[in-house]
Amino acid sequence: MITKMKKLLLFMSDSAADIDADLTLLGQLGVMHVKPFQPAKDASIERVDARIKQLEKAIAILERYDQQTGADSSLEVDYATIERGEIEMMEKVLDAENTRIKLEQKLEEAKSADQWYKGWGSVSSTDIEVLREKGVFVRLYLIADRDLKNISDRKDIQLMGKLDDANQVLLLSEDADEMLAFEEVNLPRFASDELADLLIQTQQSLDENNQLLVQLHGQKSLLEEALVERNRRYDVRNVLYGGYAIESQVRCWKGFIPEDTVAKVIEVADEKSWGYVIEDPSPEEVDEVPTLVRSSGWVERIRPVMNFMGLVPGYKELDVSKTFMIFFTFFTGILVGDAGYGLLFMLITFLVHRKKKFVKRVDFQLMYTLSASIMFWGILTGTYFGAESLANLPVLRELKVEQLASFGGDNIFVQQIMFLIGAVHLTLGHLQRAWRYSNSVKAIAQLGWVAIVWGLYLIVNQMVLGIEAPGFMVWLFIGGSALIAFFSKPGASFFKGVLSSIGSLPLSIINGFSDIISYIRLYAVGLSTVLMAASFNEMAIGDGVSTLASGIVAAIVLLLGHALNMGLAAMAVLVHGVRLNMLEYAGHAGVEFSGSEYEPFKLKGKEGDSETEPEKEIKKDKK
Repeated sequence: MITKMKKLLLFMSDSAADIDADLTLLGQLGVMHVKPFQPAKDASIERVDARIKQLEKAIAILERYDQQTGADSSLEVDYATIERGEIEMMEKVLDAENTRIKLEQKLEEAKSADQWYKGWGSVSSTDIEVLREKGVFVRLYLIADRDLKNISDRKDIQLMGKLDDANQVLLLSEDADEMLAFEEVNLPRFASDELADLLIQTQQSLDENNQLLVQLHGQKSLLEEALVERNRRYDVRNVLYGGYAIESQVRCWKGFIPEDTVAKVIEVADEKSWGYVIEDPSPEEVDEVPTLVRSSGWVERIRPVMNFMGLVPGYKELDVSKTFMIFFTFFTGILVGDAGYGLLFMLITFLVHRKKKFVKRVDFQLMYTLSASIMFWGILTGTYFGAESLANLPVLRELKVEQLASFGGDNIFVQQIMFLIGAVHLTLGHLQRAWRYSNSVKAIAQLGWVAIVWGLYLIVNQMVLGIEAPGFMVWLFIGGSALIAFFSKPGASFFKGVLSSIGSLPLSIINGFSDIISYIRLYAVGLSTVLMAASFNEMAIGDGVSTLASGIVAAIVLLLGHALNMGLAAMAVLVHGVRLNMLEYAGHAGVEFSGSEYEPFKLKGKEGDSETEPEKEIKKDKK
């Protein structure tokens, strides 16, 4: 159900001390969806945002040490007792992290230098500099055998040895600009005689720095509390500067609140001496009103799908959650349609759910429901991993419906069922639309569309399946068209409305015909899932398994093949199962999903408690 909303104009004193506390209280109420008068811009917002990023980075650094403890993991300094200690601690963490990065780079460079000297020997940069002062210039190269042949007759090069597959070549020249046409090897930055001590000292400094970070980790909660406070400031200031200042004395905000929270808002506003105007949104403001959908427990399971697709009905549109949930569940069963796959989906969901300690979440409930639907349709059609032999087992054979069976069933009957599902689905959309217009003659026009939909269903059966349409089909079109023409556009000019309705009717009927035809995708995609499963079975064990090697190959083919098929089936659910609800059904129900989601200005009350007091009271009253 889409919750009725009220428009709220809220006025507060613009004094710095009061407004921060008042907006914090408003955020803790968590019921006002604020519509800013202008974009919130202020230097303080940018400063808080920058501080939030620093705190998040510091906390992320310390989280690496969650499982580490040292011999002395406590600091002598308690930053909680220092004024702005959280900032000092944050800077300490960021400095320690920068030091860690530099030390690790230095250690890696020293280790590389050590490896370099092992390959080239103890070449001293000091000795090379002495030679340079005497007019002898030294360059080092690694040259492949084929390239070395081209310069082997030169007198100014010496072969020092081999490193891996390349030749170590030394160029000695009295010309400072003389060089070979190969990539030169540079000497390490560190001298060979200082490397041993450097490696020990750098590793020791790195260990000390890591121990400091472990100690700082013991006070990580201080940074987490600081982050919560900076997020509060950020949210409050965005609301503050999005409001309208009246002569620097009063600031005003416009927004929307659920009707059932009005009493609580008035109570707090009166207590805090806030000014307010609460009224119904005007027709011109309907597009601004956010949509808050409150659904019963089983309907709420479809919420992850609608959120993923970004489907939010407009404030004045229908709440299609129930219909979406019922038909999406049914479509999923048909599109996948394999009881074996359904069992695997159920098992995977259970294992993941168990790993999450069986936390109560709607996405798990949705997956259990969809898995059960897949298993149910798979049992009716006798489909188990695409293997006909499994469907013919004594117990399983008794459970399937012969006309629906994937192997040996009546394809015409199955396709007729798909078109019937489409007709029922679209009819439900028009009936819901008629209920919405219950106080208008437009509801009669929707009954005319119901007649048209069933007339189209009979035409589709005749044209696609060869099932002769009954004689009353014509009267469905005549009666439906008359109701649509007379009652679709009531207004001052009756004849103008009739002519306008008749003019758009042919194209609408053609669209309705294609919409019903579209439901054949349920049959086609479901059949393709079965055929792919059967094909992988044939590839793997069609010729039998006679050796261990053939058995291993067969197992790999079955595993990868069915995994691929399950993945494609899951994609088909998202593509086709959502499409039939979002386009075909929603089009006939008049739902454009043009709404904006209700996102109230909400601050957490107690730590970890995101549910506000009004929400708790409303839930308590419902119980």
